[in-house]
Amino acid sequence: MKISFWSPMRGDAGVTTNMACISALAAMGGKGKSILLENHYNLKGLSDILIEPEQKKHIREQGAYYGRNGMEHALKRIYSGEVEEKVVRQSLLPLLFTDMKYLPQSSIVNREVFDYEFNLVYRDLFFALEQLADFVFIDTETNRNLSSNLILNEADLVVVNLTQNPKELEHFFSEYESIQEKSVYLLGNYVPELSWNLTKICHEYHISYNKVGVIPMNMELGAALSKGKLLHFLNLNYRKAGNKEITYFIRYAKRAEAMILRNIHERQEMKKLAKRMGDQALLRA
Repeated sequence: MKISFWSPMRGDAGVTTNMACISALAAMGGKGKSILLENHYNLKGLSDILIEPEQKKHIREQGAYYGRNGMEHALKRIYSGEVEEKVVRQSLLPLLFTDMKYLPQSSIVNREVFDYEFNLVYRDLFFALEQLADFVFIDTETNRNLSSNLILNEADLVVVNLTQNPKELEHFFSEYESIQEKSVYLLGNYVPELSWNLTKICHEYHISYNKVGVIPMNMELGAALSKGKLLHFLNLNYRKAGNKEITYFIRYAKRAEAMILRNIHERQEMKKLAKRMGDQALLRA
């Protein structure tokens, strides 16, 4: 299943962090194998929050990161006609045992070239990724460029990351109706004391509680992110958190993860039903 994490709100919604948290919690809970990727470069990308600086330096020295392997290399090899699954498997970087892997991207991305190459082979790429993992999580650029549009269209589920800013909320729910049919929602950097809290947002925009979750703001999480230690932070606190604030964070992050996986399962069942109905229609014809 392809799950796009996306936001119409640049910067504040915590798309990259939210996706990394949800995928890591799913892996730690034994919910399935995940592959993470992104279609853009930013100053705090997946590699910066998932890979500690010393580990990243070691990987680069081995030549297996940002060069010989990775997203751009895989796109070129798939376009050249090589076997997609083999190419993608060789390009993946293990993050959490065998259950969580990352398809890294160059630290310098030429957006136009990337969009062009991605457009040529994205279906083959996604097919290969889905053969290797239960979940393919895609950190999707806010700007609706070509590759972002392709990802949002191809995704089985779109996790829309929102803030508690009422103007931005109104803009999304009035301007992006077409994407809401297959969307669930995450409120990133969530602060329950703000007036636009979970209850008010659900009531104002008629959102089912079954389709919305929160990733609370947490200072220790922020410190872990700045050091590339998100996985260490989550692993350390997954079963028994260190203090009350982290307990609160882990509880609601796990609830958000369960909500997303439940909706993924529902989308899977809908796809199976649609396929069966299609097969029956073909038989009748």
